[in-house]
Amino acid sequence: MVNIRKSPAQDVYDRYFMLSRKMGYDTYDYLPPDKVKYPFVVMSSVEDNKNNTKTELTGSIVLTIDCWGIPKQRLTITDMVERFFYASVGHINTENYSYYGQAQQQSTRTLIDTSVPNSTLLHGIVTVELQIQ
Repeated sequence: MVNIRKSPAQDVYDRYFMLSRKMGYDTYDYLPPDKVKYPFVVMSSVEDNKNNTKTELTGSIVLTIDCWGIPKQRLTITDMVERFFYASVGHINTENYSYYGQAQQQSTRTLIDTSVPNSTLLHGIVTVELQIQ
């Protein structure tokens, strides 16, 4: 049997999923059922922009992290978003790959979301882009 290591996209996804849990956040890979306590984190999407050369793997991985809360939790959501942002800047080494995140390649947004009937939610979005080294 051939031993194949994780793809860079799965590697980044797993790293941030575990990081979110280590930071004490309830973390999901999908939008959870209605009766979940706020705040929580959803690892929303991952984009794999890798390139191969004869000798190395290059390119980037883009991960979207959603932080959900109620309007009274604005400070908490802002702190969550900032923690993911700062965890994405600089050299990042995992068991499988090395990455580099430049501050200007990361983005954060905080929105008021009224898509759920009879509720107003706060939606923090972090877009992480890591260059494969």
